[in-house]
Amino acid sequence: MNELWLGACADEAEYVFLLPNRPVLPDSVDVCFLKKPNVSLLIELNGNHWRKIFTIMAKLAAPAYDSWKAFRDAELLSKVGVAFSLDQLCDYKGVVFIVGNMFRDELPIADSAQEIGEVHTAFVCLPYIWCPYLDYRQFPNILIEALRECTLEKKC
Repeated sequence: MNELWLGACADEAEYVFLLPNRPVLPDSVDVCFLKKPNVSLLIELNGNHWRKIFTIMAKLAAPAYDSWKAFRDAELLSKVGVAFSLDQLCDYKGVVFIVGNMFRDELPIADSAQEIGEVHTAFVCLPYIWCPYLDYRQFPNILIEALRECTLEKKC
């Protein structure tokens, strides 16, 4: 369990989110569940906190912003990987969202990173995006939309 990885593997993930905390998992977890986790079950086990986390992930990664809810419920963890330690990223070549402040000592914000947002901010130096914790108080829709424009529309 030390190397917990949820969702799409490093070879298949469109994005990886590096999170500082792990969700509660079902009692009987197998490799199939970890590769294709049931988002609804994880929300049921972990409550509103993880619903918010998965919702913000979906809003950032959905191909079309207006379909984020369907994407979250059906496709999120088949397109996105979730890692919980920095060493898990060594084989990943895509965009990594470094969530919160826990990993900033190990992977500090690059001096060349572009600051996105005004009141709530993220820093982009691709392939890394240093962003706030996935909670609406720290990560409002205006920041989500700015990062989507930057990452999906490649405007930064």
